[in-house]
Amino acid sequence: MKKIQLIILSIFFSINFFSYAQVMINLNSTDPNITNLSYGLYPDNIIVKGTISSISGVTNNSPELLINSILSENSLAWINLNNNTPISELDADATQDLNQKNALDKNLNYFQLAQVINFTYKNENYKYIKYSFHNSMSTKKPYGFILMINKNNKWLRVNEFNDTNSELMNYTLTFFKFNYQKLNAIFSKNNLGNSLMTNIINATHNSNGFSVNSLSQQLDLWNYNTSSAENVYFSEALDWE
Repeated sequence: MKKIQLIILSIFFSINFFSYAQVMINLNSTDPNITNLSYGLYPDNIIVKGTISSISGVTNNSPELLINSILSENSLAWINLNNNTPISELDADATQDLNQKNALDKNLNYFQLAQVINFTYKNENYKYIKYSFHNSMSTKKPYGFILMINKNNKWLRVNEFNDTNSELMNYTLTFFKFNYQKLNAIFSKNNLGNSLMTNIINATHNSNGFSVNSLSQQLDLWNYNTSSAENVYFSEALDWE
């Protein structure tokens, strides 16, 4: 009986993790193409490893399961199962990256989830998830992101940006450039006792809500000046060495 209980508990915790729901905070969006904007932080202990052994085990029923599947990819067919836009072939660099990923110890190379931003863009539902990459080959834990879209109750990686979704790309890169904790503070109007934070909160929030477009415009003012006070204060550490 105890063994059965342990199995049930194991299944429960597995389901609980891979359908993990953070405490999300809603924001009124003042941008015409964005609705249903919300944000949240993952607890510090939420990690995802590439534990799926076969393409037949892919469901992508939750954002975390999509990330699990991405970390488990070992073929073009599997990559396309995760992609919103199918690709016909892998170039030499992509093939090398895939081979290197598959050679890594999955227990020592994984993503630690940091932040999620939900939004509807032009009537399609997206999630932006920022993560830190734990790599056994390096002591650094650089940040990356995955933008995903919900199609037919499955989550798919947005793997192509072009002229038709350049605005979406701009929003995504704006989120990525900001340190996720500072970005969370901007969303929640917490100035952290810093005048730079106060300035950007005043520029992005008004009585009607929050504007991602205004956040992007603020980023444009200092993004290419790496020595500016704003760049030093707000930017994420993106060193992939």
